[in-house]
Amino acid sequence: MKFSLSRKQLFLILLLPIGISLTQLCRVFPNFTERFYSLFIYKIIVTTISSITGFLPFSLAECIIISFSMFVLWYISKTIFSLLKHKTKRTRILKNLLLNTLATSGLIYFSFQLLWGFNYQRLPLDKILKLDVHNSTTNELAHLCADLITSSNTLRDKISQNKNGVMELPYNKRVILETAHLGYDKASLQYVILKGTYGAPKGIFLSYPMCYTGITGFYFPFTSETNINMAEPDSYLPFTTSHEMAHQIGFAKEDEANFIAYIACINNPDINFKYSGTLAALTYSLSSLRQYDPQKYKELFSFCSKGVLNDMIYNENFWKNYSGSIEKISEKINDTYLKSASQKSGLKSYSAMVDLLLANSRKK
Repeated sequence: MKFSLSRKQLFLILLLPIGISLTQLCRVFPNFTERFYSLFIYKIIVTTISSITGFLPFSLAECIIISFSMFVLWYISKTIFSLLKHKTKRTRILKNLLLNTLATSGLIYFSFQLLWGFNYQRLPLDKILKLDVHNSTTNELAHLCADLITSSNTLRDKISQNKNGVMELPYNKRVILETAHLGYDKASLQYVILKGTYGAPKGIFLSYPMCYTGITGFYFPFTSETNINMAEPDSYLPFTTSHEMAHQIGFAKEDEANFIAYIACINNPDINFKYSGTLAALTYSLSSLRQYDPQKYKELFSFCSKGVLNDMIYNENFWKNYSGSIEKISEKINDTYLKSASQKSGLKSYSAMVDLLLANSRKK
């Protein structure tokens, strides 16, 4: 098969190995990545793009994803039709398909890394915040769970709930998107690394269909937008919003974004944020304790208030209603993506925030 590349195709295809090489360099020199990229280049990129897209009342990311998906389906259909219609030109058609795919992949991969992806290679959060992360005892984990249960129970008594005893926000969900930055504003007084001005989070219009993927939110580097699934249960929505904002600030790893979201939530003046962050931290911590000490888990779980238990059970049942083949495919893709982005634990990376919670508790 004879290949005839245009200069444009060659340039775009070469972006793929260039992007991979730069990623490996960033991984070898995390200090340089931290100072030169994460704290300098990326800050310029995200503040510039988000200041532009932030004026839009809708998620530009959602529009791009839908449009691109439709284009891909159209292109595949067109290629299949051409292969069936022009049997003598199949070699040429397949060559164009391969070159266009490589060129598109090169452009997307390089742009993704430049606009945000290099943040995966920055210094670990525990080093930035000087947290002592090491193997903890089950006893330490149990103490953390007990503290979080006490805080969750106390906060839960002060918030609204519906007739079924499940947490319910006393205002429109969009208020969460508008006030999430308040937690970061206060937290940045203690953690300077969290300081910054960015575009506000955006609610996804197709939130309910999005539930079938099991995705609660995502950060889209190409528009510097944080996108939130507004159909998610009220009790976890503030935490999810703060989590995606942590990605926008430049913390790509899931465990670090979870920990930062917790810090931002408990520093938010809105008690609904405080509860959501604490509940999320408790959920991850109890899950970890159940893995290492099932008996202690059962003992502590019984101390959760009825309201806290209702919220946990409702959240679990909510996502069960949307579970299926689409969710499994989505999880597999997300797991593969995380592993390819220096997070060897894949989806389990989210729960690794417990190590940061323990280190933070230890520091206090």
